[in-house]
Amino acid sequence: METQIKRWGNCAAIRIPTSILSDANLSVDSSVSIEVQGNPIVIHPVAKATKRLKLPFTEQALLKGLDAHTAHADSVAVNNLD
Repeated sequence: METQIKRWGNCAAIRIPTSILSDANLSVDSSVSIEVQGNPIVIHPVAKATKRLKLPFTEQALLKGLDAHTAHADSVAVNNLD
């Protein structure tokens, strides 16, 4: 496919057809790496790192000691004030 380099603000841009993005398993907002290898310009997809939260507690620690009677103890106490 042939296309043209166009100006986009202070940069140059190339439009990539949806069919080519689909064939490359890319979409709008995909992260890519662009490099010059000799004369050709090569675009590589960049795998996104999965973000994992490191919380100071676990779900198991939060649920420790709770059962059907104590899980909503705060709402039961409020209801008993009426």
